[in-house]
Amino acid sequence: MKKAVQCVHWKEYQGLNGWVMFCSAGAFAKKLTKKEAEQCGCTIEQRSKCKRIMESNLGYGLVPDIDDREETAALPVEKAASEL
Repeated sequence: MKKAVQCVHWKEYQGLNGWVMFCSAGAFAKKLTKKEAEQCGCTIEQRSKCKRIMESNLGYGLVPDIDDREETAALPVEKAASEL
């Protein structure tokens, strides 16, 4: 069977009571940057479609949050610790 949503975060499998379809990024409360969302096709329209599919199959749906801020480089742990 072809996947209902073509995305690296989209999971589908045949369970005892039928198909289970969900977004693993939403299920594990992952925040995607705008760049990550664009790369996997996670647009507002696509998240709406994914949520509808999950709600019809599971009764609820969780989609990832998109972080609108610019990506900031984190300090390496060693450098941050040495500055304290």
